[in-house]
Amino acid sequence: MEDLNLDIFNLLDSQPEPARGTLLVAKPTVEDFCFKRSVTILVDHDAEGSMGVIVNKPTRFTLNEIVPEIECNEPIPLYLGGPVGTNMLFFIHSLGNETIPDSVQLAPGVFFGGDFEVIKMLIESRQAINGKVKFMVGYSDWTTGQLDSEVKRHDWAVLKDDVAQLVMNTDDETIWNNAVAQFGDQYRLWATWPTDISLN
Repeated sequence: MEDLNLDIFNLLDSQPEPARGTLLVAKPTVEDFCFKRSVTILVDHDAEGSMGVIVNKPTRFTLNEIVPEIECNEPIPLYLGGPVGTNMLFFIHSLGNETIPDSVQLAPGVFFGGDFEVIKMLIESRQAINGKVKFMVGYSDWTTGQLDSEVKRHDWAVLKDDVAQLVMNTDDETIWNNAVAQFGDQYRLWATWPTDISLN
């Protein structure tokens, strides 16, 4: 990602290693459309590269508009998971592998994917899933070594605590700020940096 190289935003302490289930919190000067003030949960991170989905970028579409065969009794938000594979649908949830078979646990209380027919059945049976499931189109990926390089140049802060509480939050506008708050007062400049510096 291209962004301003401002030393004042360099991370003030060592970062956890990126790993499955950790969060990538974008530096406030990142201006890329997808990643501006984004929080991304890593689904995979290994020698072959990394893959994750953004959890706080709602689109103007709903699930029932994209998958009309699902009968929803209320609009279900659809998120932008990243710039790659935007014709692909993904979901994260807190329902667990016992409720959604074939799910992959990313962190305590957060699971990725699983049997979509079970999710569909839950929706169509009018069971409440708000706050328990997030659907997204697209994903984010990095080639071998790319994410590690971006972390070293301070594009991302890496967070591994309170993951479920952050990513399943339905108040999308607060997720990034809540994640930044986890790093402590020394990162308060991140939180107060204007979203559009030209207006300052």
